[in-house]
Amino acid sequence: MDFANQRKVYALALPIMLSNATVPLVGIVDTAVMGRMESPAFMSAVAVGAVLFSSIFWVFGFLKMGTGGLVAQAVGRDDTANLQAIFARAVTIALSLAFFILVLGTPLLAAGLWAMGGSDELHALTAQYFHIRLLGAPATLLTYAVLGTLIGQQRMKQVFWLQLVLNLLNVALNLLFFQFTDWHVKGVALATILSEYIALALGLYLVKPLWHVSLNHWAKALKNTQAFVQFFSISADLFIRTVCLTFAFYWITALSSRFGDTTLALNAILVQMLHFASYALDGFAIAVETLAGNALGKRNRNALLRDVKACAWGAMGMAILFTVFYALFGQWVVNSMTTIGDVRQLAPLFLFWIVMGPLVGVWSFLFDGIYIGTTHTKEMRNGMLISLVVFVVTAELIVPLWGNHGLWLSYHVFMVARALTLSAWFPRILKAAERPLS
Repeated sequence: MDFANQRKVYALALPIMLSNATVPLVGIVDTAVMGRMESPAFMSAVAVGAVLFSSIFWVFGFLKMGTGGLVAQAVGRDDTANLQAIFARAVTIALSLAFFILVLGTPLLAAGLWAMGGSDELHALTAQYFHIRLLGAPATLLTYAVLGTLIGQQRMKQVFWLQLVLNLLNVALNLLFFQFTDWHVKGVALATILSEYIALALGLYLVKPLWHVSLNHWAKALKNTQAFVQFFSISADLFIRTVCLTFAFYWITALSSRFGDTTLALNAILVQMLHFASYALDGFAIAVETLAGNALGKRNRNALLRDVKACAWGAMGMAILFTVFYALFGQWVVNSMTTIGDVRQLAPLFLFWIVMGPLVGVWSFLFDGIYIGTTHTKEMRNGMLISLVVFVVTAELIVPLWGNHGLWLSYHVFMVARALTLSAWFPRILKAAERPLS
């Protein structure tokens, strides 16, 4: 093992792991706060509303991923003049997408609630949450552009501070509104959008050299139609990939809602536990993203392999730690997030699925980072399409027989399929790193 390279990987991964760990903390606090209401419908409404909202925004995650990959490769080529142009195009696309979401938010909510099912009380509370969260669309998408730019430049400490401000401010406002107001679900949503706009202001300050330029420079960047075509080619693949991933998690929540409010509430907690682990493991995925993109920009196959191996060792070790933690303290985590007795009593039946989660999912996270950084997005798209088919077929066959156990088994089959398909195409990236720059 190359310990010097391992230290470099941890220097990149640890700030992301620490900041990413605060992302699911927001969902955990949201769930815990609503878990202290008199009805599980409050907790379920926040869970369903967050999934519906995330289902819209996750599909536009290509803005962060595509920007990060292009910036990383530009840095590898020492093409600093192109960085401002990449950022200008990312900002333009972010604002355009935000307008699209604001216009179509209400019909998207109606379609989502129709598919979810559930009680009238659940629908009413979910709608309250969703309409407030919708106002944060511009801040969310512009922050994607900022984060992708910082990650591509390997400015991980700035990413850490930006996400720390975003998520801890969200938690603080959430607890403040819960303690001193009777806004309930509305307070959870309002805390989120306020923190998003404050974090956006910080993010724009961090990338000030990229936007604090003349309008002529920006206009030139926006007139480069070939660059836009390249970005949208990458983005289209990432969009399809993310739609498939979003559909899979949306379908998990939709199936959960058919098991009743208690099972839906428990699954909301279990999903938050998985998110906590996956966001931490994503530190290594983002590290390998920027390292792989940089190596590809230099056409250095040996550096690419070395960095992938170093990130894989770190990610595997972290996955083992999370598995041990959930095996020992999983029930304690559930109990800390809800006071509802039925939910607590149901948890031991399904916790072992979460114990297995980090070890099963870590490999697909790592491969995602490699493919994003090297912008081999067609392979990502095709692998996700195959994995989604495997997931849907498994769920349709197993869930009617095994209920919630079948649902969680389907999730694990989905994650394994993602890792296997991406590993099969990895040699293509190695070949690309051997080709000289054109």
